[in-house]
Amino acid sequence: MYKSQTVAPDTANKIDLRNAIRYYNLKAQFSYYPNEKHKINAGISGIRYELEPGVLNKDIVSNIAKVILDKEQGYELATYVDDEYKLSEKLRVQLGLRYVQYLSVGPAPKRVYVSGEPLSGETLLQNTWTSGLIANYGGLEPRLTALYTIDANSSLKLGYNRMHQFLQLVSNNTTPLPTARWKLSDNNIKPQSSDLLSLGYFKNLKESIWELSVETYYRRTQDMIDYISGANLQLNPTIETQLLNGKGLAYGAELMLTKKKGEVTGSIGYTFARSFSKVDGQYPEQRINTGNWYPTNYDKPHTLNLMFNAQPDKHNSFSFNFVYSTGRPLTAPVGTYTLDDQKILVYTSRNNDRIPDYYRLDFSWIISNPSMKTKRWEGSWAFTVYNLLGRSNAYSVFFKTQNDVIRAYRLSVFASPIVSLGYNFKFK
Repeated sequence: MYKSQTVAPDTANKIDLRNAIRYYNLKAQFSYYPNEKHKINAGISGIRYELEPGVLNKDIVSNIAKVILDKEQGYELATYVDDEYKLSEKLRVQLGLRYVQYLSVGPAPKRVYVSGEPLSGETLLQNTWTSGLIANYGGLEPRLTALYTIDANSSLKLGYNRMHQFLQLVSNNTTPLPTARWKLSDNNIKPQSSDLLSLGYFKNLKESIWELSVETYYRRTQDMIDYISGANLQLNPTIETQLLNGKGLAYGAELMLTKKKGEVTGSIGYTFARSFSKVDGQYPEQRINTGNWYPTNYDKPHTLNLMFNAQPDKHNSFSFNFVYSTGRPLTAPVGTYTLDDQKILVYTSRNNDRIPDYYRLDFSWIISNPSMKTKRWEGSWAFTVYNLLGRSNAYSVFFKTQNDVIRAYRLSVFASPIVSLGYNFKFK
């Protein structure tokens, strides 16, 4: 179960905004071993979704009006079978097939719009309250995993799978906020489907002291959702009029080198990742960036993670953790115009700029007493410094005009070093 609540306890204009997701899962699985080379798994599963998209000021007195959005409900039913097959001493294959069926059900309103036209109040044909079936979607989800052992220290792994997603996050913020809204698929919002292909190489070095991995992936997505320009998503009862369907493309590679043994351990990880969307509808208002590919909010081409751990003696251990990543995309204005003596920002394309790059260094020092290991409990002191360099990383960026000049302002969270001292203990 997931719940979020945003409260602004002003004396007259109180705000109490809530939403929730209830998730019930039931599944059964059995395994069958026809011989030593095969392991067959099969099963069924059922998920019930109960969604409260938004409730504003339900139980409080405020000058701000009460809003209660209609609840959403759905069922995800699936059956699957897969076979783990040992083709040889070096090659293992797992081949599976899953069928999933999704049912959007009432009680809830069912809105029908003119086919092929942009969804809006002008194209709404029918709005009826129903307690039965609103929409249903189904599809096959094939999957394949192949593991090839090159030698005692190295292997290759190939994977493919198709997935459907019936619960999606809807937000026109580039930052994760509790005001973001969740949406279940219905007769107007199709479920998202994706095909993912991955390839990985893994190797142990110097008697497994070092571990090297290289992984790549490529994903295509259909019926992903994005919002129209100037969308009003918060507490909108006809949220489908603010959303568009499009395509998604993501690809990347990850390199990881890990030292697992010795007084000094750690890892170096680098990730190259790109993520793009394309929304190209029949009408201009159904397009984003004139129907061209554009980076999504998750497009961060470069990420670097460094972790260093040292234990010079039995009492002390030190660690440093460094993180760097490319700033995520944001939509920046390109000009202004004047309306009623007010400067209005002009936006022409989505995600046309980026916030500043992110980097952070953390430090920790653990002091322990090895003699306590013979007792029924043991403890240790922990001294940590979060953001050791005091980097003012941008959490979000917003724009204002000042003296007819567009200026960017950054909002930073934890922009100075945060020091903490604690004592940890555990019972044996």
